[in-house]
Amino acid sequence: MPIKKILVLVAGFLPLVGISQVSSDDMAIKPGDPVVSTLDSLLSIRNVLRLSEADMISKDAVAPNAVVLSNDFIQSRISKISTPVPLTYNNQVKRYIELYASQRVQLTSRVLGLSRLYFPVFEQMLDKYNIPVEFKYLSIVESALNPIAVSSAGATGIWQFMYNTGKLYGLNINSYIDERRDVMKATDAACRYFKEMYDIYGDWLLVVASYNCGPGNVNRAIARAGGSKNFWEISRFLPAETRGYVPAFIAATYVMNYANDYQIYPTAPAYTFYDVDSVGVKEKVSLRQLSQTLDIPYDVISFLNPIYKRGIIPGEGYKLNLPSDKISQYIANEATIYALSGKELAPFSVALADDANYVQVKRHVKVRKGESIYAFAQRNNCTASQIKKWNRLKSNHLVAGRSLVVMAMVKQTPAKAVNDNIAENKIVPDVKDSSTVCADSTEETIATSSVEQKQSDVHTEVKQHPDFIYHLVQPGDTLWNIAKRYDGVTVESLKEVNNFSSKYTLKVGAKIKVPAS
Repeated sequence: MPIKKILVLVAGFLPLVGISQVSSDDMAIKPGDPVVSTLDSLLSIRNVLRLSEADMISKDAVAPNAVVLSNDFIQSRISKISTPVPLTYNNQVKRYIELYASQRVQLTSRVLGLSRLYFPVFEQMLDKYNIPVEFKYLSIVESALNPIAVSSAGATGIWQFMYNTGKLYGLNINSYIDERRDVMKATDAACRYFKEMYDIYGDWLLVVASYNCGPGNVNRAIARAGGSKNFWEISRFLPAETRGYVPAFIAATYVMNYANDYQIYPTAPAYTFYDVDSVGVKEKVSLRQLSQTLDIPYDVISFLNPIYKRGIIPGEGYKLNLPSDKISQYIANEATIYALSGKELAPFSVALADDANYVQVKRHVKVRKGESIYAFAQRNNCTASQIKKWNRLKSNHLVAGRSLVVMAMVKQTPAKAVNDNIAENKIVPDVKDSSTVCADSTEETIATSSVEQKQSDVHTEVKQHPDFIYHLVQPGDTLWNIAKRYDGVTVESLKEVNNFSSKYTLKVGAKIKVPAS
């Protein structure tokens, strides 16, 4: 059997995105709609957009004076989009137009801004495979152009590939990298899928539907509809999420083409496609060292290199994306970056040689708005099953703002130093109650014997001192992003209170002073 047919048969059992339980009422967008949740996930993106606090407030709100256009006007506008994709306008499509152009108008402006970073890549790849350029808008429905988006089902990246489907299309996924987050490679894989499905169905809306629920579900819907290959005729036989997914795609296509009609304008990102370039690396590199040496905020360099799961470029053969004006600086400091990265990434046993130890402590971390259990676990370097176990959760659903227990390994000073600090009222001891966490017996033994650090989502240890508090340095921290976490704190004030020289380098596990508000 030809390899192409084998791939198609296997893909029939591997939907690219998970199917959520959504109401069968297609005429209204219900709470928990995956398209809405995906768009809301942009609330957590602060890096390349570089929004001020004032922007946060205004841009997260519903437009006070949303533009309302007549059905006839919208219909005429849609009919003018030159595309082989049959763009139908009906009540289902109208609901999603209202979502993008009225209910979430400011988030749509962020999508417009991010499109300047990613659409040139999409357009190049779609042209290569002779696929309608409007398919670039499908990425908005999938991920709202968030390259590190993770769905409740575990689908990852801008094109939301499931693990097995990503592997099927040649995307490498291991402990250090996830090519589902590689914008170029994931787009190539998505285009190959689109082409294969069009060869089967000959209808672009059915290609869109199959991308959401898999060709197996589409084939069954076609059979139940008497062999029809019209999406709207087979829609009632498709999964509920897919019945909303295709109208959302049509709505996104329309709104992105006519955003000006609704007075929606891009929230410009710090970098566009033409401001970023890539360079090959020769040795293992730490993104944290790159951030410090090149003076680029860690969250920005991490966002430009989403493929690297642990903030580490494994070594030769991999590429590094940087702002174009930083390429020459990287080349000039390449040897230094390798040396510092080698020291930072030395085997763990080396870090224990200074008479310090690591103990397991319980932290309480708040769930961000739009964050799935998989994204929350990834942010805290653990697994979704561990989060459920530690917090006795029965489902994958998380509530924004709720604090969850996370067990973490934290560097502690020797016992004598801890006792001295307690005597000086610098640390408030609090013995862990292991009954509050559903952990393994070995974890309980370690946790009960350790001192609990009362830390927030920014890993801050608060001590009894009138002038400052302490911040425990985490992997990826820089003075810049530490300062951003505290009201009224600047990089200069951090340097002053800690007596840092201009050449000081932060070390993971160190405790630095933060001026108290």
